[in-house]
Amino acid sequence: MARLFFVGIKHSGKTTQAKLVSRLTSIAFMDADDLIAQTLGGMSVREAYRKEGQEAFMKREKEAVKAFIEENGSFILSLGGGAADNTELMDLMKREGSIIYLKRNESDMLPVILRHGIPAFLDENDLEGSFHRVYERRDRIYTEYADLVIDLGSYGDKEAAAEMTAAQLREKGYV
Repeated sequence: MARLFFVGIKHSGKTTQAKLVSRLTSIAFMDADDLIAQTLGGMSVREAYRKEGQEAFMKREKEAVKAFIEENGSFILSLGGGAADNTELMDLMKREGSIIYLKRNESDMLPVILRHGIPAFLDENDLEGSFHRVYERRDRIYTEYADLVIDLGSYGDKEAAAEMTAAQLREKGYV
């Protein structure tokens, strides 16, 4: 039974890669943001985070993932970029499956993130510095928890990256 949790920095390609790898391996795909959204009564995930605060959101995230795990066998689940900050969630995933860290170059990530607006976890007066600190902390946590680290580099060709990811997962016995 394959229970794969795709983690990584915000906008690193977790959901895109999870969908593509799901097609290549015939393992069901789900996005944790969609699981959380089902509990929000029409509010967006971003709105919930800002309205409820980080601690309440992390609890909601862990409970949604826990319920999904209890109801499913094999799956690929993509997580939000802030999962690294949720120790209870990270511990749950470590116990229940394999954590796959999709790593991207730090220098490529900030422009991608900013295309979607300034997220709540960045200091708008020090975007580069605050991102660097967040990236370093989350990279350390994801690396520590990961069963497998897949370096996507600059992540140019998404299909080729998915084929490489699926090949590494097969080679290491995860699928």
